[in-house]
Amino acid sequence: MFSFFSPFPFLRICLWWVLGILMVPENPQEWGCTFLFCLFLLGLLILIIWVKNRFIFLSFLLSFGCFCAGYIRTKDIKNAFQKLPNNVIAFRFQVLSSPIKKPRTYAFVGEISTFLNTKGEWKEVKSRSQFYLEHTAGIPKLGDYFLAKAHLQNIRPSAFPFGQNWPAYYARKGIYATAYLPAKQTKRIQHKEDDFVFKAFFERIQYQLLRHLHRALPNERNRAVGGAMLLGGHESIDFETRSSYAALGAIHILSVSGMHVGVLFLCIQFFLQFIPKRNHITTVGSFLLPLFFIWMYAGITGFSAPVLRASCMFSVVLFAQTFRYPLNSINLLAFTGFVMLVWDPMQLYDAGFQLSFLAVLGILLFQVKLHALWEPKMKHSWLQYLLKQVWALTTVAITAQVLTFPWILFYFHQFPHVGIMLLANPLLVLLSTISLILGLAFLLIAPLLYAFDITYFYVLLGKWLNISFTVLHEVMFWIDHTLQPTTPFLHWETWMFFPYYLILLLGIIWWEIRHKVILILLASLFLGSITYFQWEQWQAFRKQKIAYLGQYRGETVWLEIHGLKARLRASHKIFQDPAWIQSNISPVLAHHFIQDTIHERWKSEENVSWTWKGKRFYLAHYSTVLFPKGINVMILDSKLKKQGFEWLKWRRPENRFWTQSLTDYSQRKLNLIETKPNFQMALDTVTAKGY
Repeated sequence: MFSFFSPFPFLRICLWWVLGILMVPENPQEWGCTFLFCLFLLGLLILIIWVKNRFIFLSFLLSFGCFCAGYIRTKDIKNAFQKLPNNVIAFRFQVLSSPIKKPRTYAFVGEISTFLNTKGEWKEVKSRSQFYLEHTAGIPKLGDYFLAKAHLQNIRPSAFPFGQNWPAYYARKGIYATAYLPAKQTKRIQHKEDDFVFKAFFERIQYQLLRHLHRALPNERNRAVGGAMLLGGHESIDFETRSSYAALGAIHILSVSGMHVGVLFLCIQFFLQFIPKRNHITTVGSFLLPLFFIWMYAGITGFSAPVLRASCMFSVVLFAQTFRYPLNSINLLAFTGFVMLVWDPMQLYDAGFQLSFLAVLGILLFQVKLHALWEPKMKHSWLQYLLKQVWALTTVAITAQVLTFPWILFYFHQFPHVGIMLLANPLLVLLSTISLILGLAFLLIAPLLYAFDITYFYVLLGKWLNISFTVLHEVMFWIDHTLQPTTPFLHWETWMFFPYYLILLLGIIWWEIRHKVILILLASLFLGSITYFQWEQWQAFRKQKIAYLGQYRGETVWLEIHGLKARLRASHKIFQDPAWIQSNISPVLAHHFIQDTIHERWKSEENVSWTWKGKRFYLAHYSTVLFPKGINVMILDSKLKKQGFEWLKWRRPENRFWTQSLTDYSQRKLNLIETKPNFQMALDTVTAKGY
């Protein structure tokens, strides 16, 4: 084990640090796995002492030290922010993140320092919350202090099962509550940028560059994609564009990532090669100048996680190249991951962090071997060069998916068709690279052209940039709409990771030794996994019959599943929000192996009744004297509370659900009518109930 990791010391250190992070339980009361793992480490230590190998003993001590440090660092980060009590009336907070413009609000993260409770006491606290500030209150800025009177709500769970665990997701970021801040009840009390000098400085530069980009890109889609791709802008990209990028396996193009930093690094390297390195001054200058531009770009793009990862990696590459140190790619990747996890261990649970590192690791492990399998040979040199580049991009696209494939299914429940992806991905990468190079050139030159009033070249360069984005989107939408490149509703559970990576490991071993026994074992394991998977799917097809009752923004949603078919019943509003359906309904459909879905709209002004598994359901959009008999489950539109509760006095079904939570005032009025209220619940506070 230790001999295997000896060429990659940082990989071993990083893996033990990751184990330390994973062993910290989500709930402080859950410590069983940590205790068992510590017993395992103790037994391993006793075995090593018995073997009396000094090298192994020192290696174990180093690994155990990394494990303990990762565990302690993660515990410290988790305990840095507190969960607020329920009796908060008002609070004082500071803006921590750049605001994202929504249709009616500005979304940002704020840190609460003091709060006022129902007893009239001001108390100090350190807690983070996700805030939504009304537009009329003005644009919040980094470092602003606000005083707000609002109701803090706990992070709500996913509307339907098998979706993202939002309370756990935000808790890892130290965020335990959310609140809508009305303009009349929120006051800006102080603007202080002392703690955010660098962020505020970079934000001003980003704002100025975005203004130039908006002048060059009149089309809203090009403007949103260009701002996100080049500067990490916060413009909202429409669902059709985002889903088309995802369908073709090119979603990484929409955000500033390692590819952008790599293009910038190569451009800087191209110009620096003309500077002779004759003395220490030019050598140090050729190291510091690219380093300055790389981290300047990282700051302008908001120090996003992908850019930070790429900036760290290229900084180490630059240092090794300049001062002639040996460099190992896997060690470099492990060192970058180790540094970022030391800074923030909670990044380990971020999907972007996992996918980016696994993609790069897959490229490092498999790309060279796959590329060597075939070498294009053509009579014309230019055609041979073109085929070589296409084949290189194709091998990169394939190897990047080898380790990330199960994670893409696990998080997104869809995957591009392999053939279409291999043909389309190199073309999209080529077109997006052209847009990226033109965009970086425009952002570098445009401020100078605008300052010196050189309008002709300013407009010309902007037109070229706009044409490049238009061509990219025309090609992408044609492929997406014509070929339908995505397979939706793909199911992947946690236990499936083990056989997948075991099959992959056996395949690597067989490739190295070419032994028949390994090949037979590999084939048997692969066929056994596929057979079991198909058997499970067939069982689900024969037996499953389940329905879910949930809500979408105060509207009732009913999803019933019978075999491999599903029926979604809701008002027209939900079908106008495909992004919500994809993030909430698609995981359920993928989990149940659904192949066909029927959409059925009901009118929001009519009461609806239906039967499922012998139970009578009744959805009330308006109050009425006449109700069907034998109602088991009644769902009440939250707007009905304005009509009073007298009409509910004699309607007492087994279960009663409100589409949204009742205020304390409405709940007291309801209790006056019903001295012994039956079971009732608000659908927006829980995950959809199954029947």
